Amino acid sequence: MIHNIKNKNILVTGGTGQIGSFLVEELVKKNANVFVIGRNKKILKEINFLVKSKKVTFLECDLNNNAKIKKIKKILNEIDLLIHLSSELSEVKTNLIDNAHFSINLNINGTINLLPHLIKLKGIIYSSSTAVYGNTTEKKTNEDNATNPVSFYGCGKLGAEKYLNIFCNFNKIPLTILRYSSVYGPRNRTNQVIPVFIKKALKNKTITLYKKGKTVRDFIYISDIIDATIKVITNNHEGIFNIGSGDKTTMYQLAKKIIKLTNSKSKISFRESLDEINFVSDSKKAKIKLKFSTKINLDRGLLKEIEWHKNCNLIKK
Repeated sequence: MIHNIKNKNILVTGGTGQIGSFLVEELVKKNANVFVIGRNKKILKEINFLVKSKKVTFLECDLNNNAKIKKIKKILNEIDLLIHLSSELSEVKTNLIDNAHFSINLNINGTINLLPHLIKLKGIIYSSSTAVYGNTTEKKTNEDNATNPVSFYGCGKLGAEKYLNIFCNFNKIPLTILRYSSVYGPRNRTNQVIPVFIKKALKNKTITLYKKGKTVRDFIYISDIIDATIKVITNNHEGIFNIGSGDKTTMYQLAKKIIKLTNSKSKISFRESLDEINFVSDSKKAKIKLKFSTKINLDRGLLKEIEWHKNCNLIKK
């Protein structure tokens, strides 16, 4: 793994998304030579000003298209560090098989297509997910727990982890896998629970909960995710790390918080459906080895995301 970010050629896949855009900004501040791969320039959003000012090089390329990858081969050949974030939680297919193909293409095929061109690579940081564990019975889940994903998203993430392990072991390339808990904060355009609840609360719409709202999740704010990812580079650690808050929040508690923080008139309704996953992350390993600790609590983080959604609505109007 590289020790110093300054002047290093760093490739970020998924660099236009929530995590990616914030991470790209931080890497630019630390004087890295940042390259971002994306499928088209229309999705640049928050990093557009960095591309226009030539502080970031945008590589328009679909990782499932080998012909397009070959066109940027010269740049890929000079990359020192790959931060592989490519993921798409906002795009869910209605057809079950389409969902499976989408996850395989994005997480596995795209990864396999990219790796052979990174011939000077000195390290990989892979953004995985606690979805690889599935529905655990533990109060808190650590990196030694069995992986048993129950979604195509989790299967795709775990599959990519396995491929990267084989590739990195064979080529003697340092690999760090970060299994993020549920990430929230500004720029969250996904259909995950927090942005869904916030949008409903801002419109005074009913928030529907399942299993009496007792499902438990672990939420981590975006700036803490960025901090953990940067610490992997500066502390030069390989291995698998859970990155979460370690705090247990029920869906009912979350809905009540959001209703209160938005001064909403939303009501809460309950339905008996959906087999929802309970999960709380044990991130002790990251705290010890990466010197990582969360800094933003849920109430403070929710206020920041609520403000972002309000501003987005004002812009649209």
